[in-house]
Amino acid sequence: MQGELVTTQTGDNVRLNGFFLERRQTPLTAVDGAVVMHGLAGNFYGSALLLNLARQLADSGISAVVGNSRGHDLLNLTIRSGRSQTNGASVEDVAEGPADLLGWVDFLHRRQCERVLLVGHSLGAIKSLLTVAGSLPEHVVGVAALSPTRLNHDQFAQSRSGPLFLQTLADARLLCEQGKSQELLRIQFPFPTLMAAQAYLDKYGPGNRFDWLGWIDQIRLPTLVLFGELELEENPAFEGLRAELVQKLAGHPSIEWQEVPRADHFYSATVLVAAERLLDWVHRTF
Repeated sequence: MQGELVTTQTGDNVRLNGFFLERRQTPLTAVDGAVVMHGLAGNFYGSALLLNLARQLADSGISAVVGNSRGHDLLNLTIRSGRSQTNGASVEDVAEGPADLLGWVDFLHRRQCERVLLVGHSLGAIKSLLTVAGSLPEHVVGVAALSPTRLNHDQFAQSRSGPLFLQTLADARLLCEQGKSQELLRIQFPFPTLMAAQAYLDKYGPGNRFDWLGWIDQIRLPTLVLFGELELEENPAFEGLRAELVQKLAGHPSIEWQEVPRADHFYSATVLVAAERLLDWVHRTF
């Protein structure tokens, strides 16, 4: 896949790397650019799903950048204001996600893109929704959120993995009380990884800071929310979510919800179907 390795600078002076695919033809819709954002511990080069989405967008006349967030990979050294800073999924604050996305929007604007779509997967989808919740960022015209996990404390606590979740939360809280908020925990739920105690509390604690269904009414831009059929049926982190989606999204004036048959969380065997759903929505909406 031919493209260009690029960088951008966020509004709070974090330098990010990405991969840019210039549009292959004149835009067929009012959208002329897309920021494609990875999920937890992802990056701009490691996801077949995101790179394929970017290629399909570029082929249809939409320039696309697959960009790192400061939370890329488990841990990384990011340059901020000329100095190295430890970041990564294990320690990130999701609230900083919009700054990263808007940094990539600024990059696309410098490449003559005036109407930009945010396309995020998993945690990247949550960050994309957070970016437009209650605001209308300049040059951003819509969001495509692929498999945004629901970071809801009560839902996790009542799931079949509830006891494991509550014990992990208690372990994280104890470390924070001991002044060890950045100490890494080896966690098993909602998936096996390493995460700092404070980061775990922020994402999954009772405050529900990043439960996108809790602030979905604040979104006024056209939005596609896409899920895989299998993840809604089999993934314990999505337990009960389908019923919530029916209740919360039915009749929402800005949001369209779709399910991709036989698709898991990473759309492993259905990448092209996910891309088709995305492009069909873009053409109908813009």
